[in-house]
Amino acid sequence: MDGLRLTATISPITFTGHESHTNPSKIRPLGFNFSLKHQLASLIVTKCSISDVVAVEDTTLVDKTEESENEGQNGNWVLRVLQVRSLWKTQDDDYHMNQDSNEQVDKNNDHNQISIDEACDTCSVDDDDGVEFDKNSFSKLLRTVSLSEARLYAKMAYLGSLSYTIPKIKFGNLLKRHKLHFITSSLEKKAKKERTSEMTQQDPKNVDVSHDINSLYSSPCEWYICDDDESNTRYFVIQGSESIASWQANLLFEPMQFEAMDAIVHRGIYEAAKVVYEEMLPYVRDHLERHGNGATIRLTGHSLGGSLSLLVNLMLLIRGQVHVSSLLPVITFGAPWVMCGGDRLLQSLGLPRNHLQGMTMHRDIVPRAFSCNYPTRVAHLLKVVNGNFRNHPCLNNQNLLYAPMGEFLILQPDAKLSPNHDLLPSGSGLYVLRSQASDPNLATKQTRAAQSVFLNTPHPLEILTDRCAYGSEGAILRDHDVDTYLISIRKVISQELNRARKMRRQQQRQLWWHMVVLNGTNVKLLLDSGREWWRMVVATHNMHLLVVVLVPFARLWVTKACNWIRFRLCM
Repeated sequence: MDGLRLTATISPITFTGHESHTNPSKIRPLGFNFSLKHQLASLIVTKCSISDVVAVEDTTLVDKTEESENEGQNGNWVLRVLQVRSLWKTQDDDYHMNQDSNEQVDKNNDHNQISIDEACDTCSVDDDDGVEFDKNSFSKLLRTVSLSEARLYAKMAYLGSLSYTIPKIKFGNLLKRHKLHFITSSLEKKAKKERTSEMTQQDPKNVDVSHDINSLYSSPCEWYICDDDESNTRYFVIQGSESIASWQANLLFEPMQFEAMDAIVHRGIYEAAKVVYEEMLPYVRDHLERHGNGATIRLTGHSLGGSLSLLVNLMLLIRGQVHVSSLLPVITFGAPWVMCGGDRLLQSLGLPRNHLQGMTMHRDIVPRAFSCNYPTRVAHLLKVVNGNFRNHPCLNNQNLLYAPMGEFLILQPDAKLSPNHDLLPSGSGLYVLRSQASDPNLATKQTRAAQSVFLNTPHPLEILTDRCAYGSEGAILRDHDVDTYLISIRKVISQELNRARKMRRQQQRQLWWHMVVLNGTNVKLLLDSGREWWRMVVATHNMHLLVVVLVPFARLWVTKACNWIRFRLCM
């Protein structure tokens, strides 16, 4: 295993005729490890025929199969994904050998074809969707989140940051500040499985049993579980991409039908979600049996973990394992959208739009990866390589792979941390992107158009072609790091608290001025010592106001007197 895990660094994209001057010694490795031997070979598009692309896929399949045999924890899961990828070659050969026999090919490959209404309402393009936004018009669609909502998001971002240091959670008691206690994690499950495997291998009669244990599907992403006993809420927190298997899930972006529903999903992440679902299901049932109708469940995660959280949440509901009243909204950070027709799916399940609350950093490239506008030549290439893309509504109508769904939240950090976005108000802020138009159809169109403009500003290709975007100080790592999300949300909370304190001080000043203006038209200053002032203030219900004003001054006088006495005694 250690021999296969090479520290990966991202090098900047360069153009023909230009030489990159990036110093590799100054680039810190990113926070994930995976093999680059043939990982990205199939994504490099040069002047070659489709048969050459298929040849590369064959080579990749063989090498990855050999690697997967050495990957004990992810072996069978990776093989399943690779078997799916090998179908691309078969579909491409059939397409070129006989394009007129597509119907027959579809009948022989029904399990791989998409069965969904191609006239997807969430993917349709209207004539007025090409509206242009500037900073002023875009800001009108933004609603600042409340302080209570920001605190909830900060809590979830903190739990997400802990998912990358799971071994330290239990021993460091890192959940104490939020009154949570640790239950278990995927690492503990793997450790138990390894101990059981070692015990069975000692007995020759149990060789087959040991093989079955090692071949159990393992999660491509680590996760952990913690409980809040006060609210009877169990939190399932899923980590982002950190392993070979997790990057296999990211790269297999072929569309497929989701749970026999009228929605399309990212195949690789869906396959990974099935594994995570099976691992988490016993802990979901245990929590529901223990607390009954009062039990609630919330899933959250960063990056790939956020996408997995959404799919697992929907699978629990669709498969009848959890009632809708027990499922709290899913909160994600920097997660790519992985569904086409997701809003319509939420509506069909009786879920509100804010059941998914997806937060995107203002310049984060990951949420834009599948939801930006792809060049037409790229869309045509995908349809040639894989037949499922030919019936993909999002790709056919909008030249994107998967559309945003649920509540769209935008987080802008302080300008010192990352430059402000051109469409957002200056300074740090956390906003919900939603049109307030009275007509629901018009509101949906305006919101969808604004989302498209935001996800293409800047376009991922624009980010990748910036040489300064790479390395430990680059925008790619900085704007996607879960710690950046946490720091930025806490900054927003700090701003809101300062604003609240300022408002309280203004109210106190108005209260003090009320002591001066007692009768509206007749101004009575505090320095006046007449009997009329004393009768109006002391002998009426305004006595408590006088105390509020005089007590701070009295305290100041006493402090100065004590300091003067101390000074005289020291002399």
